[in-house]
Amino acid sequence: MLARILAAVLGAPVPFRVGIPLFLLELVLALILARPLIRKFLWRVRRRILLNYFLIGVLPITLIAIFVTFAFNLVLSQTANYLLHVELDRRIDQLLTTAQRISDDVTIHGESSATIPMGEKAIIRTGVHSPPEFPAWSTPGFKGVLLNKDGVRFLAAHGSARNGRQLTEAFVYQELDNKLLSELLPGLASAYVVEGTQVRVTIGRRSAPANANIVLDSENIAPAPSPHGFWDIVIESASPLNVQSMADGKSHEEAIGLVTYMSALLRRLFSTLGPVAVILGLILLVIAVVFIVVEVVAILFSIKLTRTITLAVHDLDLGTKAVQAGDFAHRIPVRSTEQLSELASSFNSMTSRIQKLIAEVKDKEKLEAELEIARQVQAQLFPKNVPRLKTMEMAGLCLPARVVGGDYYDFIAIQPDSTAIIIGDISGKGISAALLMASVQSSLHAQLSMAESGGVSTATLCTRLNQQLYDNTPPEKYATFFCSVYEESSGRLTYTNAGHLAPIVIRGSNVIRLDSNSTVVGLLPNYPYGEEPFELQSGDLLLAFTDGITESENKESEQYGEERLIELLMRNRDKPLDEILRIISETVRSWAFDLDGQDDTTLIVVRKL
Repeated sequence: MLARILAAVLGAPVPFRVGIPLFLLELVLALILARPLIRKFLWRVRRRILLNYFLIGVLPITLIAIFVTFAFNLVLSQTANYLLHVELDRRIDQLLTTAQRISDDVTIHGESSATIPMGEKAIIRTGVHSPPEFPAWSTPGFKGVLLNKDGVRFLAAHGSARNGRQLTEAFVYQELDNKLLSELLPGLASAYVVEGTQVRVTIGRRSAPANANIVLDSENIAPAPSPHGFWDIVIESASPLNVQSMADGKSHEEAIGLVTYMSALLRRLFSTLGPVAVILGLILLVIAVVFIVVEVVAILFSIKLTRTITLAVHDLDLGTKAVQAGDFAHRIPVRSTEQLSELASSFNSMTSRIQKLIAEVKDKEKLEAELEIARQVQAQLFPKNVPRLKTMEMAGLCLPARVVGGDYYDFIAIQPDSTAIIIGDISGKGISAALLMASVQSSLHAQLSMAESGGVSTATLCTRLNQQLYDNTPPEKYATFFCSVYEESSGRLTYTNAGHLAPIVIRGSNVIRLDSNSTVVGLLPNYPYGEEPFELQSGDLLLAFTDGITESENKESEQYGEERLIELLMRNRDKPLDEILRIISETVRSWAFDLDGQDDTTLIVVRKL
């Protein structure tokens, strides 16, 4: 349309190189304008499937057929051109051989079959229109097609031979006329020669431009073979022919072409196979028939499959609308035992489970609410206010791996002069460990409240706690425990380490560990626990921790370990205690690869002033 409008405005045909972009622009605009209609048309699944079948099946097969037909014609036409050029080159090479032989005869024997003086340029004429003189621009070894001033074409070759300083040359000609063209591919094709100012490679008799002229044609002498039926395709093509001027050697734009039929060319190509060619033809015919049958069967199956899919989609559409409206009792009819029909059974099973899932979600929400309450209750068990001492500052941090955890730490003021510093790790995780941790916390507070009037023994505390856990918990439940009492007047720290990781004391550049001196609590009945004193000096920094710190693993399954913890503590020992806790917890968290599998992490930091 745009091309026609532009042609009407300009008053001249639109060039080909302009028409193609205009056509593509029209196509893009049409697709943009038709987009709403396309969406409406393709809303149904059936139409989409049919369109996909067309794009996946019909269109590719059509394009393949067009491509094969075009390629087949191209190969046949170029094969014919090749045979034509081979025969033409063979005749020119024969002329060159003749010219070379004449030159050799004159050089060796002083004569040849023609009377040619020694040292003179020889011209051998063949045909009525042979040129009268030797081309001045030609050099020995030349061969090709020449055009004289009268418009006559010749096949020519230039041969030479030397005897000392004596050079003998021979120039052999043969007129290129209709008779010679008819002898190039006899019984296979008729040939012709076209001249013009713009001769195209694909030119033929029927497609020759107005400025091209067919100067030679063997059709009247030896016409092309007759077709064998309506299916027989005419093969007409041409290729460039280099023609040089006799006067100055300049090239002229010409082409040599041929006309034949597919059957004749195939017979020539497969003539060497004999009867095998017929067998091959039958095999190809059988393959074509099988291909057509397969295509018909595929179309029938496609129609059936389309109907099955669209029915299943329609049923699912109705079912989803019913579910959206809250009708979970809706069921889809099961029409067959195919996979698409089983989808209906799956939908029916899904609707029956939705009500159960809704109930389970409500129960889960209740459980999460209860866990949140448990987390808040457990948070109240940790010390809200750290006792203020003149000679010591303290800080602690607990990060449960889940909502609640089993780690425990505490700072309990016993008397104005003494404070209990406690950290423990209950075996296991989650709610069971949290309940046991609450039991330990209440037991310790009860014991310390009764011991306010007298001295406190960490060994006694651990012994009572051990027996309580042993009597009231399963055998697999136990706890590691570090219980210490700090006396401010003497600066002494009395502790019992019941199987807990040894706390670290940084004193200057030295590292001191308060190693375990007893077993874990809750494992053995009537176990006698001991206690040990430790003199804290001014500037000492004590760090107590649970295994969630040192046993944290990276993606290479490498634990963080005590060495990295000590190194980190040494670098930051002069910072405030809360800052030290933050640095350690963030470093360990960034080290851990699987945060969901991380254990509870608890820290206590104490500095002697």
